Amino acid sequence: MNKGAQIRRIAIFLFVAVFAQGVCHAQDDVQFTLFPWASSYYNAGAIGEQNNTLCFTGIYNNKYLGWNDVYMQGDSLMKDKTAPQDIYFSLESYLKKLHGSLGVTFVNDIIGFYNNIGIKLGYSYKLRVGPGHLGIGAQISLYNQKLKDSPSWRPIQTGDPVLDNLGESTMDLDFSLGLQYKCDQWYAGIGVTQLASAFDKNRVLRLAGDKEYISRNPQMYFHGGYDWIVPANPNWELIPHAMVKTDFKTYQIDVMALVRYNGILWGGLGYRLNDAVSLIFGTRPFHNSSNIYLKGLEAAVSYGITANSLAYRANRSFGDVEVMIRYCFDIYKPEVFSGYGSTRNIYKNQY
Repeated sequence: MNKGAQIRRIAIFLFVAVFAQGVCHAQDDVQFTLFPWASSYYNAGAIGEQNNTLCFTGIYNNKYLGWNDVYMQGDSLMKDKTAPQDIYFSLESYLKKLHGSLGVTFVNDIIGFYNNIGIKLGYSYKLRVGPGHLGIGAQISLYNQKLKDSPSWRPIQTGDPVLDNLGESTMDLDFSLGLQYKCDQWYAGIGVTQLASAFDKNRVLRLAGDKEYISRNPQMYFHGGYDWIVPANPNWELIPHAMVKTDFKTYQIDVMALVRYNGILWGGLGYRLNDAVSLIFGTRPFHNSSNIYLKGLEAAVSYGITANSLAYRANRSFGDVEVMIRYCFDIYKPEVFSGYGSTRNIYKNQY
């Protein structure tokens, strides 16, 4: 079987695995404004996209600042902080002997009355195709879902079988698949997460012993980006990114446009449909340095202005703040060809 046929079969499996299960219920993956730096969370094929390097990435997101849930306790009006807070950390490395990349991802997602902690272990096989390479990836995930013990969500009257039996802490095993094609100046990918839930007959509630909990639902992501170097002045680059995510009942769109100068400084705008408009700034301060251990340091910060109804209430949101730090360094020396030898060694598939 040739490489093209293999790629088509993998793509067809990704679509069938989700579409054959029908309609899902909710979008419950973590959302990041700086999503291009968290690609391996959405797409297993993007693991190790920084070729021949070892990369550490951390992201902190504090969303809907100032917003609190309001409830009555007796005759008193009480506030309970339920604004989402997300912590993301990933470790990715390309390994020549495996012809691909290994990656570990940790996420702590505090949203509403739930605290979700997830760990993903994944592998992405790298295949040279045309001018770029294709990443074919899979991940195994372990999630712990813990219900926050708060009076703001507890019903005044008991007797609801769903709420009364809702488990306070559960553990769930899941898996994800993904494809990403990447060239020097552009990339495009498709990823599917939380696939185990697609094969669950009861997708809203799942049993955990004698308790029940809300299940995670399959999500599909289409994402891509382009790095356009301005011909008149190569020091300037225009870098747009986009992501479409769906659970086949609802959808969400993220777009971002960045301008980078001399490879060191960048800034731009981001927009999430019906949610926020973001200001983004970032830097690679040692990008042009001769010190190979400092070149891979990268940082970014964004401030999102809430663009939905939460911005216009008395108990309003003042937006969200997100911070990203990444450090990558080469773990392989560049190959140098000299003298005479077979062209087979020069043009071999580097992956």
